[in-house]
Amino acid sequence: MPATASKKGKTPARKNSKIESKIIWRAFELMCTAKTMAEKYEANAKMTSKYVHATSRGHEAIQIALGMQLKPQDWVAPYYRDDSILLSIGMKPYEVMLQVFAKKDDPFSGGRTYYSHPSLRRDDMPKIPHQSSATGMQAIPTTGVAMGIRYMEKTGIAPDYKGENPVVVCSLGDASCTEGEVSEAFQMAALKQFPILYLVQDNEWDISANAKETRAQDITFYAQGFKGIEVRTIDGSNFEESYNTIKEVIEIIRKERRPFIIHAKVPLLGHHTSGVRMEWYRDDLKEHALRDPYPKMKKLVTQAGITEKKLFQLKNESKPKSMNNLIWH
Repeated sequence: MPATASKKGKTPARKNSKIESKIIWRAFELMCTAKTMAEKYEANAKMTSKYVHATSRGHEAIQIALGMQLKPQDWVAPYYRDDSILLSIGMKPYEVMLQVFAKKDDPFSGGRTYYSHPSLRRDDMPKIPHQSSATGMQAIPTTGVAMGIRYMEKTGIAPDYKGENPVVVCSLGDASCTEGEVSEAFQMAALKQFPILYLVQDNEWDISANAKETRAQDITFYAQGFKGIEVRTIDGSNFEESYNTIKEVIEIIRKERRPFIIHAKVPLLGHHTSGVRMEWYRDDLKEHALRDPYPKMKKLVTQAGITEKKLFQLKNESKPKSMNNLIWH
């Protein structure tokens, strides 16, 4: 059962509402782009694997559902598998790929940090704080951002966002939640009731060990020890469920200023990283492939009335044409 226990009590989860077709189409565009980028990296593995990176393959639905709903006043700390979050907040594929190849024009750090460890301050996008490359280390400083926002609100010095108060999002892989830093962050967020969402993407794998080898319980049960954090556990490969859950949770946080955990169960369809290949140690690839969010998203798109002709057109348009230039220059 999901953990609840807030001073305001549990808010019952509401049923999925119908999502506008333009949102579904945009989400599918982003998913096609992310999928194609992952395939490009794999096809050019001799070049891209020289610089460690991971992709969101399998995690795209939950990441896109989140990124599409963040506003410029919000903050988000992506973890290393979150390239779909970067695309869905408005980053261009070329910009994201600059980091893969450590290029000086990389907008995050001038090529000084590895893939999907961004930092960003643009007026029209959510803000991304700089973070360590160690797993779970983003939890404390990102919770600190939420603490700062709450302090500004309580002291009357926060900007007026016309009811659209900022939300802070800390994205985490499930294995990182065994780290002590994550526990410290949860404790303070629960105690002080900060406006933060911890998005835990659970693909059941650590670097090369599965969940049974690395944890006693998943985050839904672990979070029951933190009085004051409400939890939603969902199928993170289902875009409709992901979008609606995130919409509900973000609306509550903007209004009630209290913390949440979304525990999104997802498949891992790519390598752990370019240097830790899935074929070296995994025997569950077929099972994970059955939960691929891409066919589910394609079905949702056709149900929304989008034609096969338009789908075919999008497939061709989603191919990043800048890849070869990045590799060879």
